[in-house]
Formats: sequence, structure tokens, C-alpha cells
Amino acid sequence: MTYDIAIIGGGVVGTAIARELSRYDLKTVLVEARSELGDEASKGNSALMCSGVDVPAGSLERRLVRRGYARYCAEAPAMGLPIRKVGAIVLAWNEEQEATLDKDLADARENGFAAEALGSTEVYRRWPHFGPGIRCGLWLPDEAIVDPFSTPHAYALDALENGVEIRRAWRVQRAEPAAQGWRLHGPDGQLEARCVVNAGGIRGDEVDALAGHSDFAIRPRRGQYMILDKSASAIHDVIAMPAPTPTTRGILIAPTIFGNVLVGPTAEDVTDRDDRRVTEDGLRQLRHAIATIAPVLADQPVNTIFAGMRPATQFRDYQIIPRLSQRWLTVGGIRSTGLSASLGIAEHVVGLLIPALFDAPRKPNTRPITVPDLSEAAQRPWQDTARIHCDPDYAEMVCHCERISLGEIRDALASPLAPSTLNGLKRRTRAMFGRCQGFYCGARVQALLDAQVP
Repeated sequence: MTYDIAIIGGGVVGTAIARELSRYDLKTVLVEARSELGDEASKGNSALMCSGVDVPAGSLERRLVRRGYARYCAEAPAMGLPIRKVGAIVLAWNEEQEATLDKDLADARENGFAAEALGSTEVYRRWPHFGPGIRCGLWLPDEAIVDPFSTPHAYALDALENGVEIRRAWRVQRAEPAAQGWRLHGPDGQLEARCVVNAGGIRGDEVDALAGHSDFAIRPRRGQYMILDKSASAIHDVIAMPAPTPTTRGILIAPTIFGNVLVGPTAEDVTDRDDRRVTEDGLRQLRHAIATIAPVLADQPVNTIFAGMRPATQFRDYQIIPRLSQRWLTVGGIRSTGLSASLGIAEHVVGLLIPALFDAPRKPNTRPITVPDLSEAAQRPWQDTARIHCDPDYAEMVCHCERISLGEIRDALASPLAPSTLNGLKRRTRAMFGRCQGFYCGARVQALLDAQVP
């Protein structure tokens, strides 16, 4: 098979690029090594939609985060993707942190971001459950929370609906120059593309090495998280974080779009990019963050703990490297802001390719898609009497903790990009996300999956 463009990597950045390219008269394929899209760095993050205010000024990252944020706010609702602007409060406990916030406030105002300085009295008036000793805070009202799992799925579904081919479980084993671009060898044969976009995420340097490039090295950074039960959201409903340091944004406490409260991430440089262990030291750091920021949460039930992996490099900024003469474009080093920047990155990447390499017209029309809104605030199928009247499967509960019906699981399994693993089905529906973590419903959810997946 011959394509105009092959995208390697099906995380939130790769799927966003595929969606953007689907707007043009091009033959595009996206290949993903794993059997599920968004199954590497994109599945383990803080689920924040950042405005860019806390990204270094003058960087490519800030420009693309800012653009991605604006586009997400404008385009996500039509795709069914929820977004809640809960705002963020950045906190200072000492003079050094206070000076950092003063500098960040000046930068925010200079660059047109919404920001407000709050004294200690005002911080405690708004959030009386915060721990003692806070000197001041920086209020950022535009910071938001989103669904990190449905986002790459919606991008991919949109791309598929508008002409992009998607191959899962297709790891690129070898890349070699071809007459018109590149020949990529995979598990069941090969394909040729006039141009390759490397959006390999945590394995981006390995993908680049297939083409003989070594401009950066992935230095995996593990982030451990704790998810508190939904009862915690009645106490804490704001993104709260310490003043950043030159090396980390610190551990934050934030609501999730699913109605829980998230604590994390830690920031640990590791050598194994598959090392997603949860450690005693990591849990100690998370508990310390709770004790410092919101000690009243210490008694809240913990639903689950997990670790994500961020594709950090030796460079502070994104590594978007166009090698147009070689028909290879690298999108690397997209760290924790990748979810927020994804649509901005996609627009930037396509702007590098069109018209420089492809004189491709924009399609006059595209077909819209909509994914189920999985947010806690949305009307759930079991609450929709008209829907249940038409199809009683939406009233039959499978996952009682999250109130996920048989109809929802059935619909996910009938999707054009149906999940093929239990974790994929969980992220597509919220089944097994609740307090019992699948103790009650896990066997039935697995049986429903087994009945659909060969």
C-alpha cells in the first residue's frame, strides 16, 4: 500500500495530527504499535487542559499549548468531549515561592492570560480546607479539566470517519528509504509513504533511530498518582498546586471530569520506559502533598493508584524537527502538556507539510463524529427514560459503582474503533473505574469483551 503520509504513534498527539490531515485531500495512514490507541503516555496524565500560563514564555511549547487550548475549547463540545473550567490556584508557603508567583503574575499579565494575586486571607476564605501556612496564591481561572481517555479516541474516530486509515497492533520494525519516500515494515507486511511523521511519544527516539536520526534521547519520567473516591469532590473542587520550580510543576490536587479527586504526579527519572510501578516513596510524596495542601482529604477513601510515563528529553522545549528534504518529520519531547497542546501541535505540523511538501486542497466538507460524554456532570443513559424505553439495555447496570449500563458497554464494543482489551474497554466506558475497581463487575465486563473480541 502506498500513502501520502504515514503517522507513527497513536497517542493524543498522533491522533490529533491524523484528524488534522483528514481535512485535506491526502491518503493518510496512522500506525500504532499497541492494540489500543492512547495506551502509552496518553493514558496516564493529570487530565488538565492548560491555558499555557505556566509554560515558559517564548517557547514553542507555550505557543502550541495556547493554540491547542483555544481550539479544544472551541471544537471539543461538538465531539461530545466535556471540559470544565474549574480554575487553578498556585500556592506559596515561603518567600522564594512568593517571588516566583510575583514573576508568574507579571508574565501572565504581559502575555494576556487571566491571572489574579490572592493574599492569604482571601485564599482561606475561598478554600478553608487548605492546610496552614499559605502566604499567598496566584488564581488562574481559565485552567480546566477534561476526559483524557475519550480525547484521543474522538480524534481517531474523526480521522477514520474522514478518510484516514488506522492500523493498530502494527509496530514499525524497520524503515528504509524508497523511491518516493519511505518503506515501513510491520508485523504483517509493509507500506510505503511519501512522508513519515514520527509521533512515537515515549518511544519517539527509537522511531527516529529507524531513519538514522539521534537529535534527542527520551529520558522517561514516571509520575505516580492517587485517585480519591467521589466523596472527596464535595470538599475539593479546584486545581491546587505549589509554586513551580525550575525542574517540576510539583504535585497537584485536582478534581477529575469523572467526579473523583486526583493527587499527583510525582516526577521520577527512570531508565526503563515501561517501569510504571507504584512505590512506597511515591505514595509517601502523594500523602505529603495531601497533608500540605488539603489535609482534610487524608481520611478520604482511595479508589486506585497508578503511574504514567512522560516522554521527557534532555531539552526543555518540544522537539518538532522537520526534515522535509528527507520527507521525515519528528514530533518529540511532548511532555505533560501534550494533551493541552495536541490540536495546536497538529495544526503546526500540517502547516509544515502543506504546501511545502504537498499541494493538497482542503476538503470542502467533513463528516462530524460524537463520542459519549463520560463526565460525572453529564446525563447518564440510566437517567434518560426515553432512551431506556427504546432500549432497556441502558437500564441494566453492569458496573454499579459508576452506574455503567449494558447498553453503554455494548455500544463501545460496536464502535468502528472497538476496544480489544479490558483496559481499553474500561477507558471507553468508565466501567470498573469505581470504588470496588471491578471486584463486583469485572468478570461480567471481561465476559462481554470476550464475546466480541476474536
